[in-house]
Amino acid sequence: MPQRGKKMKKKTIYNIIMFAVIAAIAAAAILLVGRHQGWFDKPAPADDTAAITVTVRKGLSNFTRSGIASELSGETTLRQGDVVSVTSGYVSTRVGGCHLLLSPGSKLEITSAEPTDLQVRLVTGEAFCQASDANVTLLYGAHAAKLQSAVFVCTVRTGSETVYVLGGSVSDGVNTFSTGKAGSYVGQELSVQALDLRALSSFALECVLGCEEEMYCTADEVKAVLTSRKVVPEVIKPTEEKPDSTSPSGGKDPSNGSGSDTPANSDTATDPNPPSNSNDPSQPDSKPSKPDDSTKPTGTKMSCTIEIRCDTILNNMKDLEKGLDEFVPSDGTILPTTTVTFTQGESVFDVLKRICDEYGIQIEYTWTTKYGSTYIEGINYLYEFSCGQQSGWMYKVNGWFPNYGCSKYILDDGDEIVWCYTCKGLGTDVGAPDFMG
Repeated sequence: MPQRGKKMKKKTIYNIIMFAVIAAIAAAAILLVGRHQGWFDKPAPADDTAAITVTVRKGLSNFTRSGIASELSGETTLRQGDVVSVTSGYVSTRVGGCHLLLSPGSKLEITSAEPTDLQVRLVTGEAFCQASDANVTLLYGAHAAKLQSAVFVCTVRTGSETVYVLGGSVSDGVNTFSTGKAGSYVGQELSVQALDLRALSSFALECVLGCEEEMYCTADEVKAVLTSRKVVPEVIKPTEEKPDSTSPSGGKDPSNGSGSDTPANSDTATDPNPPSNSNDPSQPDSKPSKPDDSTKPTGTKMSCTIEIRCDTILNNMKDLEKGLDEFVPSDGTILPTTTVTFTQGESVFDVLKRICDEYGIQIEYTWTTKYGSTYIEGINYLYEFSCGQQSGWMYKVNGWFPNYGCSKYILDDGDEIVWCYTCKGLGTDVGAPDFMG
């Protein structure tokens, strides 16, 4: 055979082999992507109440399947092992006959998708639950709630879990929380108290407004709390479809201040009763005693400085939730050191709230009944867990990190307030003592 013919034959064989390899790679890629996206899933019947679906209602969210994360869009049927993460806005999840609205910063894991035993785990964040299905179990922390007829809010933070019951009752198998009660676990310690609407986030309150079930509170009472926070009430309905949006708005976006084991804020700190002179052995540099202000006339005008920083995030950008980088200033300074005038008796929270309102800085907060203080969930759309499992907001005054909530810290003339975002070490990366050591 002529040499040219042999070469042509070899080239043809080579081309066939390369085409086959490329086709195989393409087919494998299509199968991988299709499996992840559910292209080959058998669609669930419209009346199939055993299905688990998630619908993006506002903002940016994603789900992780088999180690691959992708952005959520429209309605997606979930499988066992899937994890839904809400970066901004919120999503609606249907689990059997129950509806869960997930707040920004929340993560939900599907632990069982069996029709007779639907189980989901609230890993972090907050869920508004409208439940009506005894086959559905909600796991939160070390606890499990069998969802029957009830309307409630469930929150999971570092070291603490709370259930706020607005209607019906919620049982974890050992304890039952009835309408108008809040059951809070800090570690294994349980406290049950009357539900205070101020303890609910603005997101949860707006979900309450959109719920048509009978509850212990009225719409006017809910609106009064939202108005006190200068939040324009929004009605969030469990099943209403809303257009998608990728831009956060109005204080409903990414969540979370620090939790109970974090020194941050700190409404869930180890000592809920603020001493005037801390002798906490975990804080070698305890706060000096404050001067007696009893001689000052009520209404005395004083001044302090306040600064808001998140520069620790700059060194941990790989851990930052997708879509939040635009809220991290290039120098990490959200608010430079600013002098604020305040009235005697005002707290760190009062000054923070006023300065954020004045400068248009987003802030999200709730009232914690157990500790009688305000909890800062997020500032400038940066929340607890937005940059890792130990991340959240902390505050210090004159270089000292208080171990109680910011609304309990009454300011003195000349105080220097710094709000800082911790990413690692539960505050040690921003200069706090080792609260865990």
